[in-house]
Amino acid sequence: MRTTVRTEVSCRVGVAGAELRVLVLAADTRGCVGIDLDSGAFVRASYSASPTDSFSSFDVVAGRIAASSLPPDASRPETVSLEEPPIRCGRLSERRAERYIDSLLHPRRGPLLGFAGRAVPYWTLAGDRPSLSIVDIASGPQLRRDAGGYECRFTWQGGRHQYALGDRRLALQLEDAGWPRFSSRDLQRLLGYRVRRLLIVLTPPQEGYCYKVVAALLPGS
Repeated sequence: MRTTVRTEVSCRVGVAGAELRVLVLAADTRGCVGIDLDSGAFVRASYSASPTDSFSSFDVVAGRIAASSLPPDASRPETVSLEEPPIRCGRLSERRAERYIDSLLHPRRGPLLGFAGRAVPYWTLAGDRPSLSIVDIASGPQLRRDAGGYECRFTWQGGRHQYALGDRRLALQLEDAGWPRFSSRDLQRLLGYRVRRLLIVLTPPQEGYCYKVVAALLPGS
């Protein structure tokens, strides 16, 4: 039986000085996106790090929450700032990670992240809905290169979706391979696993709009 899906912005620790333990789903030098292991809620941990400090999906990292005088960002209500880059303290197997992921899968009905299309006006966001979600896909995605980078195409709930790829490290791998298109089978060979889930996140506002992007290609049962 599938666990109940969370559709609201779940509570997580946000007290300055408290330790935050995160199951990483996606990361770059500006921070990571993942799951707060203590509350089971999505979290965006913001920090500055060198390129060599980036983490991989299913790493477990820990850091201290920093005091902040900035108002909450309605486009990313899950965000907390860390005092310094977190420290990697372990890694979960795919099966153990799924215990946390399963309760956060996107509802089977309704548009992705609560709105249709690829973008939403920033001024319409109130910070009361998640800005990221994980979708189960029945068939693997395809990636295609265009002038702006790579686009991820996938089918979900009978509809065809196409969003920019936000995983910069994967984009570099694709560039090294030198192909303009990658089928689901190509991706399986490149990543070493079959892609069954996608992490969809909302970007910060760009000229007044926030966009859906695919932040990570994840395995799944």
